[in-house]
Amino acid sequence: MMPSRRRPGGRAGPSLWELASAFGLISLTGFGGGQRAQIRRQVVSRKHWITDQDFIEALEVAELLPGPNVLNLAVFIGQRLRGVPGAVVSLIAGSVPPFLLVLVAGAFYFSKFNTPLVRSALSGATAAAVGLTLANALELTAATRKRPLNLVIIAATVVSVTYFKLSLVLTLLIFGGLSMVVYAWSKRKTTMPTR
Repeated sequence: MMPSRRRPGGRAGPSLWELASAFGLISLTGFGGGQRAQIRRQVVSRKHWITDQDFIEALEVAELLPGPNVLNLAVFIGQRLRGVPGAVVSLIAGSVPPFLLVLVAGAFYFSKFNTPLVRSALSGATAAAVGLTLANALELTAATRKRPLNLVIIAATVVSVTYFKLSLVLTLLIFGGLSMVVYAWSKRKTTMPTR
């Protein structure tokens, strides 16, 4: 894991309480993939605890590790900012509140109080999570939009996974490898001396 660093601008990292309250609030108010967007909005845009590049790296690692991606991301960021205590606090804040919320929601869902209103609320939460994920994707790819080849790779990946049901391993091998080649080529092109 990356070592704990000071925040951008040289300021000290957040306290354990700040980590707990941030991840606790996200875990109580976020749904599904929308939590990733909320984490980015909190730790990058609002609180400036890490940079966009750090967030993308953390997200990549979180998605490759086994277990829930959002919890992996919270633990990774917590460890990065406050070491092992930060990782533990982020894990607890990210998992205990939604666990309790799911118990209560499950009790209502499977009880005599289950109404069309409960189902409508869950459908609305799903739509909101999709919207948050899409908004996050658009924000994270803002710099990429200036490079058409990157957009082609993103579109090809989406089509391959969505329509052709390409497996995760093949997706990583093909498009991950292609992305590394494009990145190395662009770096070489920018560092070549001009005559």
